Amino acid sequence: MRALIVVLALAAAAPASAQVARGIVFSQDAQRLAEAQAARSRDIVTTNELSTLQAQAQTNQALSDIGALRARPAVPAVAPGPHGPAARIDTSKFASIPDAALAASNARVRAAAENRR
Repeated sequence: MRALIVVLALAAAAPASAQVARGIVFSQDAQRLAEAQAARSRDIVTTNELSTLQAQAQTNQALSDIGALRARPAVPAVAPGPHGPAARIDTSKFASIPDAALAASNARVRAAAENRR
């Protein structure tokens, strides 16, 4: 009879100890899951901050480029002497298109504009 009581006590104790061990495993799994979610959240926050900083840098660069385009370069004024010769411009350095080439181009453009299908 005593043996039966001991066997029943051990049988009752085994599920209780298994429940405690199972609870510890569940707790550890929950902790690992929470740590993984926290790491993902930190990664998302870091990625969002980097994206924000990159967008700000691009905006600042674009504004700087626009500001540089608005600034007019300083052109030095050369005051000729009272008895000096008038300023001469070297027109050979300017771009030029021969009249015949310009007329031919104009004719091609007009022909293309009139040829509507």
